[in-house]
Amino acid sequence: MATTTRIALLASSALFCFGMLVSSATMAGEKPISLRYAGTGWDTQAGGVYAEPVDDHPVSLTIGNAQGTFGNSTIVITAEFRDEATVDCPAGYGTKVAVVYSTAVLTFPDQSQLFGFASTGWLCGSEATRHYFGEVSGAYVGGTGRFESATGDWVSKFEGAYLEPSLGFRSITGTVTGTVDRH
Repeated sequence: MATTTRIALLASSALFCFGMLVSSATMAGEKPISLRYAGTGWDTQAGGVYAEPVDDHPVSLTIGNAQGTFGNSTIVITAEFRDEATVDCPAGYGTKVAVVYSTAVLTFPDQSQLFGFASTGWLCGSEATRHYFGEVSGAYVGGTGRFESATGDWVSKFEGAYLEPSLGFRSITGTVTGTVDRH
């Protein structure tokens, strides 16, 4: 798989995870959230299960830390991507991928967790510079502890560097904005 394709896959998964981090509300009711995050990710050995037709993009895994409206958290994200020629990338960014499906879990110090899902997003990557950037959006769909019945939406903008082509290893930083409603 091309280096830029792996970068795109990893970045998208990281974004989903970061989106989850932003949504740690401490009070019931809809609350705006924002956060910034940083982490690393890599391609797994698992093949994609949602993409049709099946392609050569493995599921990516991203782990990171975030700081935001509701304090610190960790995030874990999985993502699956597909090649998408219609993604509008600047010159020099030949990797163009779209999110097929992504899941994320934000875990807070009190052991509460917030779950997020997404099927909308894109990533642009450059094999020459190993830089990638993109955007992913999704929904919060419950969790544990104080987020057991949470709902809401989020958008994550991110970028990073593809560091090891044979493993799909990458860095990622980004921001997340959105809302969380605890019923």
